[in-house]
Amino acid sequence: MRSRSLLAGAVALVAGLGLSTPAQAFPWDIDMVDAQFFRAYEWAMMRLPEGAISTNRFVANHDRLTPEGVALTNPYDESKASVELGQKMFATYCQTCHGVEGKGGAPVMDNDPANGIKRYPVPAPMLSGPGAISTARSDGYIYLTIRNGGNVMPRYGTSMDDHEMWAIVRYLRTLEGAQYTPPQPAAATE
Repeated sequence: MRSRSLLAGAVALVAGLGLSTPAQAFPWDIDMVDAQFFRAYEWAMMRLPEGAISTNRFVANHDRLTPEGVALTNPYDESKASVELGQKMFATYCQTCHGVEGKGGAPVMDNDPANGIKRYPVPAPMLSGPGAISTARSDGYIYLTIRNGGNVMPRYGTSMDDHEMWAIVRYLRTLEGAQYTPPQPAAATE
């Protein structure tokens, strides 16, 4: 008799749990049912409908070494607000590797072999001051490096929008020794 009541109780418990779960989940599972998702391989196959404007920053997907990438220019206005935004973004994303104002000596890249500290085999390039690499890099090159990453540098195209990345370029150009000097065309020999 006791086993029969235990069995009946177990059946009632299982039936109760089985009925309560869908009832409790019903108001919240609509988002899961209606959500759009893409498998990893599907992102590359996506095409925008005619006339749509991309909001995920993959419109001009140039390589930083191509003539198209080097020729990119900052589409945003040169304003104090843009420089201030660039300074804020630089302090957030770039300063830990490139140092304060891009002059190196950042804690992440600090190598001190005498004390056994070897964090990165190649330090981040200096972006301002004497010997800054940014004097030889166009705005498009720097923007695409921020967006797509470099040899060791991670990509930040998914962390910032276009305006924020271009604002960093604008801020870099205000720093001492960070102005771009385009290469001079070779003189024609006759």
